[in-house]
Amino acid sequence: MLEVAPDKAVYQQISCPKNGQKAQSYQVLSTQKWSRGVVVLYSALCPTGNQMPARRVFGHKVVERNGMNWQVSGSDSFRTKPTSAKSERLIDYSISQSTAQSRDRYAILYGQIIATKVVAVEATFDNGQILRDEGSNGVFALVSPGATGVCEVRIFGNDNQILQQDDLALPRRLLSREQQPCYSNSHRL
Repeated sequence: MLEVAPDKAVYQQISCPKNGQKAQSYQVLSTQKWSRGVVVLYSALCPTGNQMPARRVFGHKVVERNGMNWQVSGSDSFRTKPTSAKSERLIDYSISQSTAQSRDRYAILYGQIIATKVVAVEATFDNGQILRDEGSNGVFALVSPGATGVCEVRIFGNDNQILQQDDLALPRRLLSREQQPCYSNSHRL
């Protein structure tokens, strides 16, 4: 029996974020190993259902070993915005988390590097872990086992210069006792 590569295991499961239709023109941009498997970063085109051109989406699939095969255990995607030469955006990113309970949970910060001056992306997760990714093929992914959100994102340029820092922690006065102090949804920098 031939083993299927992680990036091939996700191909049939790529769907569009809003309408759930099957995505077209799927392209793997990067595969990154983490402690429980592989994160596959991809781009695809989503049909709009009218005369408008298809919209580009960027996403990830978290793939874990299941015997000899790979199984998708999590995913997320977002529509990308066209970039122009005048764009001041440094990165586009989203934050997602597993639906697993306690020890199997994780949070992931993933995205695209827009500006060429960006050398690395770093994040502090709500479990205290700090992770950094220099990016590969213009994309990055940071996965923290045990985390449920991201508290801070830092974007670095040459010589470890901080180009931008985004504090995602919510003020304690806005939280109920059960809520985590950091965001767990999408942001753009």
